[in-house]
Amino acid sequence: MLILAAFPPELEPFSERYRKDARAIGVGLVTAAHATGALLALARPPAVLLVGSCGVYPGAAPAVGSVVVVTRTVLADAGVAQDQAALPPPMATEAPMDGAWMERFAAAGCIPAVTAGTLGIATDDRLAQALAARSGAEVENLEAFAVASACAAASVPCIAVLGVTNVVGRQGRIQWRDNHRAVAARVVELVERALA
Repeated sequence: MLILAAFPPELEPFSERYRKDARAIGVGLVTAAHATGALLALARPPAVLLVGSCGVYPGAAPAVGSVVVVTRTVLADAGVAQDQAALPPPMATEAPMDGAWMERFAAAGCIPAVTAGTLGIATDDRLAQALAARSGAEVENLEAFAVASACAAASVPCIAVLGVTNVVGRQGRIQWRDNHRAVAARVVELVERALA
């Protein structure tokens, strides 16, 4: 299994056994899509696991500090959420996750959640609420949609396990800074339990 994360600190807590199959792909939809596509072409792994962090939308169930397994990832846009833009119908707005892997990570203690893939981090409380309402997602992450889309195009099973570091909105970046290392360690703990 190829393990991906946006940046190296999310991979550091892995034991050497798993770290040798782990790669950082960069932050954001575009960078993650390009890097994942290139790695899939080179490695042809049997499956891909994305690990990282996410923010929970206000009022959604997963608590800060918990770990979610992504059941579905949807493309979300601030303009669309505020009825100021539209995604053209041919554009893919949902990317699949692997059901068998999902069940395995849920059994290890991860909470099932729908993830919104956004181009930018929502830093406004009202925008966070609008994105949640329009997308139907509980959490927001910048890479899951891109990685899942690249995997679908290459017919490679994909799963994402993300630690909840913050509530999406004006305090989100401060909370992420304070929590991301501890949450990354918790993600790794559950991943290694599920893969053992």
